[in-house]
Amino acid sequence: MDYLSIVKKNRIAFWLACAAALVIVFVSEYAYRKVVKNFDELGTMGQARTSIQRLERGLLDAETGQRGYFLTGRKEYLDPYEKAVTTIEEVLHYLDRHFEDAPEAKTLLGKLQASTESKLSELAFTIRLHDQGKAGAAMEMVLSGVGREQMIDTLALSDDLLRQESFRVAERRKTVYRTLLTSRIVLASLCALGILAIFMYLRQNSTLLLQQWEQQGLVQSERDRLEIEVRRRTASLTELTHHLLTAREDERRRIARDLHDEMGALLTSAKLDVDRVKSRLVAAAPGQGAQILATLPESAPSAS
Repeated sequence: MDYLSIVKKNRIAFWLACAAALVIVFVSEYAYRKVVKNFDELGTMGQARTSIQRLERGLLDAETGQRGYFLTGRKEYLDPYEKAVTTIEEVLHYLDRHFEDAPEAKTLLGKLQASTESKLSELAFTIRLHDQGKAGAAMEMVLSGVGREQMIDTLALSDDLLRQESFRVAERRKTVYRTLLTSRIVLASLCALGILAIFMYLRQNSTLLLQQWEQQGLVQSERDRLEIEVRRRTASLTELTHHLLTAREDERRRIARDLHDEMGALLTSAKLDVDRVKSRLVAAAPGQGAQILATLPESAPSAS
């Protein structure tokens, strides 16, 4: 099969198919990249939400370690506090980088960071008082409710930041769904257009084929008619030729017969004339007549 000739005959359809394929590839690739980007951002946002929850848990662990140390006086109860402080610092550093492109969340994170540092300062100050032998002052400060209010404010800010991040996650999910829906609609539309184009193309081809068949039928009918006419003309010419040959032979025979009859009649008449002249000459002058007769042929030819 000569594909090059097919392409040349259907050049418009070929380029339209190429354009449709390019559009489908472009839409698919664009949707894929956008969805992948959104999924990456969703993963980062999920990690940020986990970090906020770690921040809340770290604050609770730090406060729990402080309370345990105050109640028991044993240093090992400060291990959760020290680990929580380290975790909180890492989380705040991560959240600060994560919310660089989100001004509202950045502002809320600043408030949360200030409240968290204030709470950690309060915890560190009471622990320092307890280490200095001022356990009563430290306990009095704890029982004053200042730390509880700071914890409530800090947890409220972290909840606000968590809700805002959850809202951003929901928006990203909506973006993913819209992208997928748009991609589906575009691809379905292109497929529908492709099917319609193929249908129209096949319909046009069938119409052209039908016209070609009709044209071929007309040409074949005309060819058959011409062949019949040629055979008829050939038969007529053959008959005419035969008639001419027959007529020519008949004419030849007629001319030959006429010549034969006419020459015979002329010769017979000439013979009779000669005989008559001879008899007259002999009767008029016998001596001269004999001499004249001696010069003449003995007899004229007779008609055959």
